[in-house]
Amino acid sequence: MLTLEEIERSTVNKEVAREAYEQATKRLTDALETKKSYEQKAFTLFNAYLTISLALFGVGGTLYKDDGFAFTVIAFWVCGGIFVFGAIFFVLALMDDRYGALASNPDMWLNRGTIDGDDTVLPRMLAYVTYYHQERIDQSTAANGKKALHIRYGILLGIAAPIVLLTLLAAGRWVGD
Repeated sequence: MLTLEEIERSTVNKEVAREAYEQATKRLTDALETKKSYEQKAFTLFNAYLTISLALFGVGGTLYKDDGFAFTVIAFWVCGGIFVFGAIFFVLALMDDRYGALASNPDMWLNRGTIDGDDTVLPRMLAYVTYYHQERIDQSTAANGKKALHIRYGILLGIAAPIVLLTLLAAGRWVGD
């Protein structure tokens, strides 16, 4: 990729610069749409996990009230706790992170030689904005990677929780609870 200095020294083709800008803008838009998709998924799963954990804690509480502290009670409480930890990962996925903006700041354009420049300024400015889009795309892609990782961990905990519950219930039966 060209550096800013190389762009400045180049004769930039207006049509190529426009197409490069449009392609980079589309790619950045994709990354921002992925962000929205991840956040919607995390929010939905967060609500589901909290509901499930409350149900599991409720079952454990009812069993505790009826039978006292037993292995079965622990099984439901542990499983509820796993869902709470999964919900925490979804909260982490919803946390703010740095994302690139689609538009450029006015200070890039409102300079002598740019705002009042000749016909060569627009292609060069499009090339500059395209150059900065790469940084914004990289930033957004990295932030999406973190969101995806947190969601993945939360989902894995959701998959593990019923296995843990069934294992603990079977162990409780085996030890005579």
